[in-house]
Formats: sequence, structure tokens, C-alpha cells
Amino acid sequence: MRKNKTGATPSEASMDGIQLVASLLMCFPEMGKVTLDSKDEGVWLDFTLKGVPGEERMRAADKLITDSLRFYHEIEGISGAKLAFYYEKRALHIFRDIGSLSRAEIGILVTLIKDNFGDLLLTDAFSDVDEDVLYNQSEMIDHRIRFLRENHIRENMVGIREEGRVMVY
Repeated sequence: MRKNKTGATPSEASMDGIQLVASLLMCFPEMGKVTLDSKDEGVWLDFTLKGVPGEERMRAADKLITDSLRFYHEIEGISGAKLAFYYEKRALHIFRDIGSLSRAEIGILVTLIKDNFGDLLLTDAFSDVDEDVLYNQSEMIDHRIRFLRENHIRENMVGIREEGRVMVY
């Protein structure tokens, strides 16, 4: 089987992608869907809303999220990060490139979404996962991001959360 520059096989890269998507959904019940985008080498984090946020609210949230992440990137010495944020069909969509993403940044994003859209945010009521499992999954997120950064996202993957279960396609 052909290996890439770090010695990983295509199936290892796919498995790490699956594990990253599943870990994100397990650790962050605020996310309804996570998509790995092989073309743009990034991840889409989707948050489902039970109502439509007003235009002014979206503008303010967009500015706050963008400014907060720029400040975080400046502190961390990250340059060239790609970010997209928009609302469509009852969901907030956030894109981040895998090349500059970290678990800490995802935590900041989730906190900003909860602070700005907590009254509209649909969270999985069935997400009752053991604390040790969550801790282990959370600890592996940065490792999986680094692996995909070095080995590239080979295929698109979509993970969804439904009634306490996480499914990745």
C-alpha cells in the first residue's frame, strides 16, 4: 500500500478523519454536523438553530467571531488562517482550514456561539457521555488535526449527531 511523506497509508488518514469528526461531535454537543472538506483542506462546523437570528445580530456575531479569532491567531502567531461564517437554513456554518486549526480555537468558537446564540441553539439533549471518555476524545483532537495537516484530508466526510449517537459518512 502506498504511504505518504509521514509514512501514513490512505486508510490511516481516512480513519483519523473519521475519528476527528466523531470526537468533535462527542465533545461539543452544540454542533449538529461536522464536515471534512478535502478540496479546501478544512472543516465545516455546523450549529443548528431553532429560530432565525436577525440581520443585525448576525452582523454583530460575525464581527465578534472574526475579531476574536484574529486576536487569538495573533497571540498564537498564526497567519493565513481561512475563516468563513454564515447562516443558512436554520444553521450557522463556520469553516476553518485544517492547517491552522486547534482544539483551543474550536473551544473558543463554541463558547462564542453559545454566548451569542444560546437562546436559539439546539443542543443534543441525549449527550450523556462518560467524563473519562470525553476527556480522552478531547485530548486526541489536536493529535488528529496535526495528523490530517501532515497527511491531508483525502476524502470528504460528514458526521451528524442524532439522539445521542454520532454517525460519520
